[in-house]
Amino acid sequence: MNELDDKIREALRKEDAEIFEDFGGELSMFEMVMETFRGKHRWLVYLTIFWTIVFMVLGILSAIRFFRVEDPRDLLMWAGACLVCFSAVTMMKVWFWMELNKNALMREIKRLELQIARLAGRIKD
Repeated sequence: MNELDDKIREALRKEDAEIFEDFGGELSMFEMVMETFRGKHRWLVYLTIFWTIVFMVLGILSAIRFFRVEDPRDLLMWAGACLVCFSAVTMMKVWFWMELNKNALMREIKRLELQIARLAGRIKD
């Protein structure tokens, strides 16, 4: 926690603080990853995980083949295949991390919406 979070919690009324606690704080990394498998685009996450595994295996196999051949042309071919496969794995990992970031940002926006709705309800009363 930082000072800003403490000041916000102090400013909230008791009932607002209880609701805020119901949403919990930061999720652990495991919880964030599991949340991506429950979202609207879970099929895309499954597809990305599948292709990440496929490209990882192909990258490892091409690296093994790279060290077993002696022809310079074959060396270049297997090095290029290894580079392409590991680049694909990297791109998919970056996409997955962006999904985690998007989900965390959406969770914070929902918290803000709830606080604004409660504030608007208090102003009307």
